[in-house]
Amino acid sequence: MFVHLDYGIKLKREDFYLNLERQTQPKKLSLNAKSDIYEFFYIMSSNKSISISYSKQLADSQKIECYTFSSLTIGFCDEAFITITSTKDKYNILEDNTLILIDALNKESRVNFTHAIDTFIADEYIFYLSVSENKFNWISPIEELQSGFIANLSYKGSKIGDLVINEIKRLPQRDKFNLYKVGINFFKDFKLIKNINFFYDIDLVYVSTDNYIVYKDIKNHNIKLETGFKFLYEDLIILYLELYFKIIYLASKI
Repeated sequence: MFVHLDYGIKLKREDFYLNLERQTQPKKLSLNAKSDIYEFFYIMSSNKSISISYSKQLADSQKIECYTFSSLTIGFCDEAFITITSTKDKYNILEDNTLILIDALNKESRVNFTHAIDTFIADEYIFYLSVSENKFNWISPIEELQSGFIANLSYKGSKIGDLVINEIKRLPQRDKFNLYKVGINFFKDFKLIKNINFFYDIDLVYVSTDNYIVYKDIKNHNIKLETGFKFLYEDLIILYLELYFKIIYLASKI
C-alpha cells in the first residue's frame, strides 16, 4: 500500500480454494482461483473515504472425469455406463480420462464509500456499487450425444439424447454475463474479556443480472455473515473464524 497526503493505492492478491462433495458424479469438485485487486482511494476526512477498485479473478481449469446425467453416468469411472471420446480437432485439448474441461474468468469494477461511525452496532460501514463481467468456457464430447444414433437409444425409459440435452443446460453458460450489485457492509469488533475480542462482518447485497440465462429461480439478494473471536497474546493475534452464507443469490449450475 502506498499513501501520499490524502491519496493512496492498495494492491492485493488473494487465493481462493473450494472443495465440494456431491451425491452424484462428479462426486468431488475442487476449485483454485487467484484474484488481483487494485484500489485507488481518497481520504475525505478523519472518518470518511472513497475508493475505486478493479479486480480480476482467474480460476484454474477444472477437469471432470465423470458426469451423471439424471440417472445416466458418462465418462471415465467405474459407475460410467458410456465412455465417449472424439477425434475432432476441437477436443484435442482434453487429456486422457477428461470428460469436461471448464475455464472461468471474473472481472469486477467497484466504487466504495467507507464511513467510520464507532457505534454499538458497528465500527464502520461500507456502501458500494459494482459491476462484474463473468466468462465461462467448457468443452466436452458429450455435445455429440445430442443427436445421432446414440442419442436415439433408450436408457431406463428415456432417450440418451434427451438426458444429455437437459443436463447440458446446467453447465455454465458460454456467453458472458454481467452482475450489477448494490450493497452495504457492517463491521464490529469489541472486547469481551481481556485478550479476547468478538467480531462480526455482515454484508447485504442486491444483485441484478444482464444476459444471464436462468436455469432455475434464483434470489436477487444475498446476506453473508462472517463472525468469530480474536485471541490476543502479546504481539500475536490468533484468529478463529466461522463463515455462514445465509442466501446465495446465484445457484451453482453444476
